[in-house]
Amino acid sequence: MDRHASKQYSTPFIHQTVKTALITTVALALLLPGGLAAADSSQTTTAAAPSVMEAQGQAADATDPSKAKITEDQAVAKLRELFPVLKDATVSSTRLGGDGSWPASGNQMMWNISWSFEIGNSGYGFSSQVDALTGDLINSNMPYPFLREDAYYPPKLTRAEALEQARKFIAKAAPSLGTGDIQLEDNEAMNMSGSSLFGAVQYNFSFKLLKNGLPTASDQLWVTVDGNGNVTQYNKPSSGLAYPSAKPAVSLESAQKKYADSFALGLYYIPVYKDGIVERWVLGWRPQEQSLYSIDAQTGKRTDNEGTEVSSLPVTYEAVPQTKERFQAISTGKELTAAEAAKLVQQIMPIPAGRKLNDQMQGNVYPNTKQKVWRLSWRENSSAPMAGFTPTSYAEVDAVTGQIYQFQLEQFTGNTNVKPQPAPAGGKKLSQAEAKQQAITLVNRLYDQASSVLKLEEHGGTWSVLPDGKGYRFQFVRYYKGIPLSDSGITLVMDMYGRLESYSAMSRSDLATIKEQPTPAISQSEALKSYKDRYVLKLQYSRIGGMYTNNVYVEPRVKLVYSPLPVNEQDQYAVLDASTGKWVQVNTYYGQSVLASAAVDLKGHPAEKALTELVKYGVLNPDADSKINPDQEITVGDWFNFIAKASTPYYSGYSNGTEPKAVAGVSPDNEYYSAVSFAVNYGWISKEAVLQPGNKLSREQLAVLLASFLRYNKLSSFLVNDTAVTSLSDSAAIKEKGAVALVVKLGLLQGDNGKFNPQQNVTKADIATVLMKLVELQGRVDQGIGQNIRQY
Repeated sequence: MDRHASKQYSTPFIHQTVKTALITTVALALLLPGGLAAADSSQTTTAAAPSVMEAQGQAADATDPSKAKITEDQAVAKLRELFPVLKDATVSSTRLGGDGSWPASGNQMMWNISWSFEIGNSGYGFSSQVDALTGDLINSNMPYPFLREDAYYPPKLTRAEALEQARKFIAKAAPSLGTGDIQLEDNEAMNMSGSSLFGAVQYNFSFKLLKNGLPTASDQLWVTVDGNGNVTQYNKPSSGLAYPSAKPAVSLESAQKKYADSFALGLYYIPVYKDGIVERWVLGWRPQEQSLYSIDAQTGKRTDNEGTEVSSLPVTYEAVPQTKERFQAISTGKELTAAEAAKLVQQIMPIPAGRKLNDQMQGNVYPNTKQKVWRLSWRENSSAPMAGFTPTSYAEVDAVTGQIYQFQLEQFTGNTNVKPQPAPAGGKKLSQAEAKQQAITLVNRLYDQASSVLKLEEHGGTWSVLPDGKGYRFQFVRYYKGIPLSDSGITLVMDMYGRLESYSAMSRSDLATIKEQPTPAISQSEALKSYKDRYVLKLQYSRIGGMYTNNVYVEPRVKLVYSPLPVNEQDQYAVLDASTGKWVQVNTYYGQSVLASAAVDLKGHPAEKALTELVKYGVLNPDADSKINPDQEITVGDWFNFIAKASTPYYSGYSNGTEPKAVAGVSPDNEYYSAVSFAVNYGWISKEAVLQPGNKLSREQLAVLLASFLRYNKLSSFLVNDTAVTSLSDSAAIKEKGAVALVVKLGLLQGDNGKFNPQQNVTKADIATVLMKLVELQGRVDQGIGQNIRQY
């Protein structure tokens, strides 16, 4: 499969799913103090999903074939009707049950249909799901080779026409939905999320599903329509959960008062991320975590992400006393062996008897690829047949300092093969106060300078006690010169005897980029006024649980809540800079688009249309003053940034986990390294080339780079005497005549009054015009440009 197309179908849904979770809680993991959200996610993302057999087996009692209202044949026929191209595909297998998700979905009555088809000597496969009770299509993504159609720019359908096509498709695909049960989320930035400038056009549409007339934060429907009008992706999750009455016992006015009275801000050092990497830090005001919790519409109580009532007391932060045993970084200058790293873990972590170290791999930590860690797994050696995964413990250890960053007693949370640990000999169950002291002792042993840089989060009440008294959880926040850091937290979970079950200190952001900042110019009261109108309280359904949190499975359920939501969804990533009073977008994620209106200096520019498209696709981004500076001259390195973003918006997130080495004469510490390395990997330039990425880019150099990007280097050598270049009055000044002739013939660059001006430097506006001409050239040349699928 073409490497450009390999991620095309997952990207839009990945971003939309992430958005759903963020909107549900509003509080971003990146913005939470030491991160409750970050801590929770660490419990779920490190464990691989169990096999379908295991997930299905745990919910087998819910799968009763006699209750299916849609037969297997009817489900297959429905899919062939919705997707006519399936006439060329073969049903390779069918299964009635869940979708294989973990934890198992509440809906275990769906037909899972696997398809296969051949094109030439290549075979392909994909799957679809149909609800066995309602007949609704749940999921189906058409693989790109199967469609065999390209819809390049300009597409046959406009966005409005594609939306109408999507609505018609939904009406046939989901008969259980009425016309009033879906609500379009016309958020341009999210609809564009992950989209690329190059490739075939695709329109992404996201709809909220309404239940009893109210939106639900967890149930959405996504449809992708290509430029020819074909539905290529469809996803309508089916949780199988019951929805309570839409009638609240608590009035909106009462909920608004509670929300307003308890809304609080905190001052934090907040990392500003760009494509997953900390670009800089700002001293900013942002809402405290509890301020953005939902209010139960039946009880009037605030509830956290687990559905638990939250204490009315504010979260406080306590100093971490220094204990006798403290972490001491290894200073030999030599890397630890896997056995040495494992020994450090086993001195503190209770690896169950019978588990042996059998997986040991050294790797780098993204984005700091110079930092090496050992990833270690201890597995149970058992010959007994198992339905799921082998019981496994997991740890990550710094290969140089010996600091433990992560530990899971059970890597695959919820694995039914795990036997409960026996009580320790002579051990006694700890009280909440004793568990707190044990947590302080453990964090001193595990975290470098814990007593100096950490504080313990105190939530009050029994928040730290796990359900059913199975253990305790504690969270610590990292501080820098007396101010908490938004993304640096530690979560620690222990059993009732004080034995560590999980530990995560995942954030290793470089604090060297934090600049000393004076007393905030914006006071807390002034910041509160600025935040006053940023959120609105809305009545909606919210899904609680459905995941493992702190090693405990929280049963999924739906509640009627009043949720504080951003008035403008773009604002969910914004915080108030305490030094300047300006709003700062702190999480520019992969492929995030910016509304063209955000750029203030494009209107009336000769290249306004081309520049606007590049802003829309995130190839160009406004600066702090909302300016693009279209007439600014660019460098060679800028060109590689632009074509990489135009092809793959999230290109800088690619990493093979190995230590980077200089490529094309560009060292890993160069700001343009990621783009140049990406270009070399895709064959847009030779790795033997020697670039000067910081030099200004001339028109002649651009012609050469365009020929290389299009892979027409050899062809251009036949054009050195072509009239396209020899007829130019300054032809004698052009050294790379073949490349210039090529780009002139293709219409990418043109002469000016009979001159090419080879040494004239290129501006952003020039590049925007060239890139849009490349977009229009797609499908008209033999070579693919950028990638095969362009998402719109």
